Amino acid sequence: MNILKVKRLTAGYGAQDVIFDVSVHIDLGEIISVIGPNGAGKSTLLKVLAGIIKPKSGDILFKGTSVLGKSPQYMTSRGLSWVPQEDNIFPSLTVLENLEVGAYLLKEDLSGRIDEVCQIFPQLKERMKQTAGSLSGGQRQMLAVARGLMMHPDLLLLDEPTSGLAPTLVHMMLEKIEEIALRLGNAVLLVTQTLDAVRLSNRGYLISAGAIKYEDTTEALLTNREVRDLYFGG
Repeated sequence: MNILKVKRLTAGYGAQDVIFDVSVHIDLGEIISVIGPNGAGKSTLLKVLAGIIKPKSGDILFKGTSVLGKSPQYMTSRGLSWVPQEDNIFPSLTVLENLEVGAYLLKEDLSGRIDEVCQIFPQLKERMKQTAGSLSGGQRQMLAVARGLMMHPDLLLLDEPTSGLAPTLVHMMLEKIEEIALRLGNAVLLVTQTLDAVRLSNRGYLISAGAIKYEDTTEALLTNREVRDLYFGG
């Protein structure tokens, strides 16, 4: 079942369109990668899906219902969570407070949900009273993803979740993303420029100059000579 179906989406900033006639779909339980050069429109696509940017045309069906132009709060309440590449934590708040902010729409005891995300990211459990700004880069990224899980999203949007991490931490984060999809049974849309992250996915889309250039299984994308030469150095 398509949890998300994007139909011929065009969007941008002011008068400048960045993505053009983009169509993608995601099924529940899938991990989908979106690759492409810098400035291709990958992050813009996620911002449109999260409700940050209002599209100019097209449609977005989430769980079978059009959510075109809906607010970020509405999208969060419907079960979509977005973790941006930058400014994805509140550095002056503690780890616990950051997690609580992630579930601000809920009016219930959050201890159970906090325990759940700490099972996925055990390093956070012993740092609950520590300010987020004092965490290492890898720990900050764990916190950002953990906060994105606090609402039990059906679809998790991750923008470059391994950017700036040491190689050992890249593999750890990718293992956690796979664990999240298996444990929660949700879908993950992953913007990445990391070959190992692409290998983790079931399918992939390649965006170039704001348009979908290729859509295929991960295996087919990785064996496509043009894709490998242009975006993964052969």
